[in-house]
Amino acid sequence: MTRQHDPGQAFDIRMAGYLSELRQSWTSRRGFLKLAAGSAGAAALTTALGGPSQAAKRQLLPGLFVLAQDQTSVIFALEGDVRGLEPALSYDFTANPVVCNISEGLMIFTPEGTLEPLIAETFEQPDELTYIYTLRDGVVFSDGTPVTADDVVASIARVRDPEVAGPLAWMYDVPEAQVEKTDDKTITVTLTTPSALFRYVPATTAGHVIPAAAIEQYGLDLLRNPIGTGPYKFVRWDAGSQIELEKNTEYWQEGKPHFDRFIYQIVEEGTTRIAGLKNDELNMLTAVPPDQIEAVSGFENVNMQEVVGYTITLIALRNDKPPFDDINIRKAVNHAIDLQAIMENIVGVTGVQSRNTPVPPNMLGSASEELEPVPYDLDMAKDLMAASSMPDGFATTLNVIAPNDIWVPQAIAIQEALQAINIEVEIVQMPYADMITLQQQGDYEGMMHFFWGSDFPDAAGNLVPLFLSTNVPPQNNHSYYNNPEVDELLTASEAELDEEARLDLLRQVQQLISDDQPAIFLEHSKWFLPMSTTLTGYTLTPLWYWDSFGRDLVPASA
Repeated sequence: MTRQHDPGQAFDIRMAGYLSELRQSWTSRRGFLKLAAGSAGAAALTTALGGPSQAAKRQLLPGLFVLAQDQTSVIFALEGDVRGLEPALSYDFTANPVVCNISEGLMIFTPEGTLEPLIAETFEQPDELTYIYTLRDGVVFSDGTPVTADDVVASIARVRDPEVAGPLAWMYDVPEAQVEKTDDKTITVTLTTPSALFRYVPATTAGHVIPAAAIEQYGLDLLRNPIGTGPYKFVRWDAGSQIELEKNTEYWQEGKPHFDRFIYQIVEEGTTRIAGLKNDELNMLTAVPPDQIEAVSGFENVNMQEVVGYTITLIALRNDKPPFDDINIRKAVNHAIDLQAIMENIVGVTGVQSRNTPVPPNMLGSASEELEPVPYDLDMAKDLMAASSMPDGFATTLNVIAPNDIWVPQAIAIQEALQAINIEVEIVQMPYADMITLQQQGDYEGMMHFFWGSDFPDAAGNLVPLFLSTNVPPQNNHSYYNNPEVDELLTASEAELDEEARLDLLRQVQQLISDDQPAIFLEHSKWFLPMSTTLTGYTLTPLWYWDSFGRDLVPASA
């Protein structure tokens, strides 16, 4: 399954933007700057807290202190206001933490990245094209009405409705999916072509179920009238200020949720969010300012969680044109770059080094354990260049999004490294919008800096879009990589129903890609979640944006 429209790519752009912001404090000077009180952000934080002696006394966010001391409420900070609160339009880092407490899908991602039924009781896949979901008995919406197959069909139809123009419609359209009510409790989805990734869709907001009656009643106004089967129900949304949810007393999971209220406070300024966390005025948040990661990690009243995301940052090499159609040159370029130094001096704590694969080590089907990062070996790089079609070197370009305090330094480091093998690199800097246009047109020469994040916890989510030969621009195979054996294995993996056999195919694909070296694989980025030590029950996952934060939270003292 690949993305074939702008809304899906827009989500990746926002993800990349946040990860870029997360790294603003890191530089490429032999080591990285410490995130300490000397930085502007830390100094501002100290001022906001009033110094160590005043920190506990300052009330930074009026009204939050009382709420935070209320043992029946959780206060979650959002870095911006939401655009709306219905699943069909929820595809970002502010709306999703709210919506996923209000509504739920047929399936759910486990912390390990596998699937389990949620409001579906059972899930069957009798063949590579057919998916059958049977609803769980006793599940009702927060208004007390039972969930039926009609509600599921109507909810999916809404996600796909052109008038809604939701960013998640592509999950059902690629490949084209036929959704039918088999009986009052059973829904059957039939694809036109096999897709190993489609099974994950019902665990995203594209699979959330809302009442068919509410869709008919509210139409587009569902944005401000959300309803679902989740642990909390909507109370009010004060635009630009806060969103209030209360316990869903009709919730089908006995004993959950624990807390009576879940409050989302909109706090755009990063230092203010961190000060609120320090002062116990906020309980948790996901948008940690990059220059305050170290400070927050030291808060005694906060547990900082981090996880490697299902992401890859790479330099795509144009495999279909000289000079990078020559495997000796592609390998020479990789050996000429000290990737470990880039990790230590630029990326720092915000990512982990790729082991020459686009699939992170914590992703289902990763071959990281069998692969190694490309070693820095200048002598080998020179030997490979000598054996190449351009032994005397050449000039090329490297396209990169700018301004960016991580990607531009990476580009400069690569530019400097390649001079040692007589490759002159011109760095072409451009804003996000221009880069996306360039990527979709595919009209670039040489090299391109590229970030990708998967919506699904499966190696195929990084391999099929980026390396299947048919997915060249306007899709995301920006290397123009073409290996018939890789295509054959990826196609076979889409139809393989035996899970271990399918994952083995994906690991074989990664070995072939590593051997062909179509790109320079840099790092897999991390996510961070600081949470009050008074809370427990939620563990940050790589796909946290599909999680219900409130379902399992309980007091740490419970």
